Amino acid sequence: MGTEQLIADLRTTLAEQLQRARALRELPLVILEQRPAPKKWSVLEICEHMNLSCGHYLIHLRKAYEDPRSHFTRSDEHRPGFWGGMLTRTMQPTDDGRIKLPMPTLRIFEPRQAPAKRLVALDEFIAMLEGFRALLDVAATRGMEGPRITSTLGPLFRFKVADAFSFAIAHQERHLLQIDRTLEALRA
Repeated sequence: MGTEQLIADLRTTLAEQLQRARALRELPLVILEQRPAPKKWSVLEICEHMNLSCGHYLIHLRKAYEDPRSHFTRSDEHRPGFWGGMLTRTMQPTDDGRIKLPMPTLRIFEPRQAPAKRLVALDEFIAMLEGFRALLDVAATRGMEGPRITSTLGPLFRFKVADAFSFAIAHQERHLLQIDRTLEALRA
């Protein structure tokens, strides 16, 4: 896939995610805090999970682009790395909104491990999405070929910059669908 097309696709997905996240701000707090079942997450817990997990990629991408020693180049074509490509594909929901491969959540990304943040979790999630959008603007001018980004699984998996963007945004999409299912269950 062309790098410009990848950036355009990621921007489109992020714009949709931002719109969906901002719409959540209109819902009553009691709905956002309510779990659909005892072992299921509330909307705000899902947001906090994304802050904990996807926030990792935003922090490391931002550091890479801000570091004057980081050398970025532009490339016409993006070829995903083996792990980045594979993990992104497994993270992406299908076109009909199904999750291909459910994955257990690592303990450090459990929202229950974080203090109750209430609406702050949603506001931080929206700010994170805006941060990814701003970094994509930087990537469009500086390029996406550069330092590797350590995954949330540790230094064993280091993603290409484009793969780090793609993985995080696919993960967010997966959990926004979870939010849709949560709200549907609460309405039932």
